[in-house]
Amino acid sequence: MSKVTFNRLMCLFFSVLVLISFHPVSSYGMDSNDVEVIIGYENEAGRQLILEKSSELESDFSSIAAVAVTIDRNSLNEFYENPNITYIENNKAIKLSNTAQTITEVSETDSVKETEHWNIQSTGAPFAWAEGFTGKNINIAIIDTGIAPHPDLKISGGHSTVNYTTEWIDDNGHGTHVAGVIGSLRNDTGVVGIAPESNLYAVKALDADGEGEVVNVMKAIEWSIENNMDIINLSLGTDDDSEPLRNMLDHAYDSGLLVVGASGNDGNSVTYPAKYESVIGVSAVDGRLNITWFSATGPEVEFSAPGINIISTFLNGSYGMGSGTSQASPHVTGMLAVLKQKFPQMTNSELRKELINHSQDLGKAGRDPLYGHGFITYTPDDQIAPGEVTNIKLNEATSDSLSISWENPADDDFAFVEIYLEDSYLTTVEKGNESVYLVEGLEADTEYAFAFYTEDHFGNQSEGTVFIARTEATEPDVVDEAVMEDEAVVIKEKADEKTSENDEVGKKQNTTEEIVNEQVALVREKDSAAENQQRSSTREEQSSEQEAVSALPSFANDSKGAPVESGMIAKENEVNKEVSSNKPTAGRTSQVSGRANAAPVDSDKINASLNAGENKENISDLEENEAEKKEQIELSQQADDTLDETLDETLDEEKTEEKENENKNIFVRFFNFIGNLFATLFNWIGSLFS
Repeated sequence: MSKVTFNRLMCLFFSVLVLISFHPVSSYGMDSNDVEVIIGYENEAGRQLILEKSSELESDFSSIAAVAVTIDRNSLNEFYENPNITYIENNKAIKLSNTAQTITEVSETDSVKETEHWNIQSTGAPFAWAEGFTGKNINIAIIDTGIAPHPDLKISGGHSTVNYTTEWIDDNGHGTHVAGVIGSLRNDTGVVGIAPESNLYAVKALDADGEGEVVNVMKAIEWSIENNMDIINLSLGTDDDSEPLRNMLDHAYDSGLLVVGASGNDGNSVTYPAKYESVIGVSAVDGRLNITWFSATGPEVEFSAPGINIISTFLNGSYGMGSGTSQASPHVTGMLAVLKQKFPQMTNSELRKELINHSQDLGKAGRDPLYGHGFITYTPDDQIAPGEVTNIKLNEATSDSLSISWENPADDDFAFVEIYLEDSYLTTVEKGNESVYLVEGLEADTEYAFAFYTEDHFGNQSEGTVFIARTEATEPDVVDEAVMEDEAVVIKEKADEKTSENDEVGKKQNTTEEIVNEQVALVREKDSAAENQQRSSTREEQSSEQEAVSALPSFANDSKGAPVESGMIAKENEVNKEVSSNKPTAGRTSQVSGRANAAPVDSDKINASLNAGENKENISDLEENEAEKKEQIELSQQADDTLDETLDETLDEEKTEEKENENKNIFVRFFNFIGNLFATLFNWIGSLFS
């Protein structure tokens, strides 16, 4: 073989390999022309034709006239015009309404009791349980990713319709979360479902990625029909309409099953299968009962339910928080299970209508595209409140507390009593607890109003009963009688001592008054003597002046001398008046007497001082003696000091005034004398030269 021929053969070989590598081959060994389809038939002849032309039978549905097969696309051409064939449809993809990534594992749920989660409280599920309706013996098929084992779940059975496993164990987490919303056990652990005693069945139709095909879902629905399921939950969807899927759901509904589907999470129109008439479409609301931003809405929405921050069971025995219409749908499923237990004779269509009676109308009146008929919330049959509390008594009252007791009503459904104090919530006392309550920290001698409201297990509350009670007044301090007697004796002794001291002070004050009176009398005698002496001196001076004038030549008959003599006489009169005006008066003496009435003074020392003429020194000695006396008389100290000071000041002022007046009178008399003398001399000299 030549080299050229060899090269050509090698090129041809590689070309074939390239062509083979790009030749389309379907998965699972399908031919390039093979397709997976669902074909409906009119009769048995049509069914046989499909089976003959198919390379592989995926599912021969017994519930509807259809088969799922793998067939060469070229063979389909003869089916389009065949009257025995009703439709041909590709097997379409379908997936979860939301993915497992939207579910976040939570570490614990112990901080919130299972019945206190907002979705349980808002739907009124505890009222249904109080009536004895928990979804018991109701079979629910959860067509999803399966259900994982969990201590808070009881799985009654399951089935797998996916190709890669026959196990229905959840490998995604979504199906387990949905299952917990429907039927978590009521065991005071973790969470609780709307229908905690319902029978949960895990029907795995989606893979670990939350994806699947319409055929898988159809097979899961058919399994549910064949295995006597009562309700089917479909938290999944697709934007594509599917005739065989619709037919299968219609058949399920016609068979008496209730089918609930999530409306979708794209915020647009409702997705399939919730869009079908046989399926109850559910939108999602938040804790304030507002439609969520993600919830798909439209005329197909029939009810709304909690869909934000829903805590439920998750993988590996944990709990997770998720949001979506996938979480809203199972709330409706659980509520229908409760109603089906309550009304076992009702058909699925009747139960569908009954659910309207357990809904709170939101949005526009009646059914609307956002909330449908409204938000699901169980309404108990019992709308009558229990009886009021009776025989309310005030057990004990103090200045700051009140103890009150009462008797509960005899109603079987009575649950607890709520107590309010002055319109403010005070406490809740449950049925099994003692019917007595102590309120402390109150004001003394104050009236308080208590209101008692009874409530049953269904939330029916009585109109209430008011009870008025008053705290005691503040008690006075209790004093020991013996102590009081001792204090009385002490007080009496002090009073006696005070009386004795007052008597001594009174005696001393009397003595002081006598001394003051004696002193005032001496002062008056002295003033009178001084006045008489002054008058005598004045008369002597006037006599001397007259003698001096008479010794000079007389000008009585001289016309020029007359005025001079008159002027001298007038001047003398003025001098006499001035001297008279400077005399001590009785008024001054009286004033001194008035000031001195209360001052204690030693009369002997005052007389000695006055007789000796030692005025200032004796007054100073008197002050020192009085200071010693004040130390001996403690209670009259301040009064004595004040009187002594007043008397001393008054005496000093009088002495000073007397000296000033005496000095002034001497100088006035001297200058008057000199003036008169010079006037007489000038007149005499003048007469010599006239």
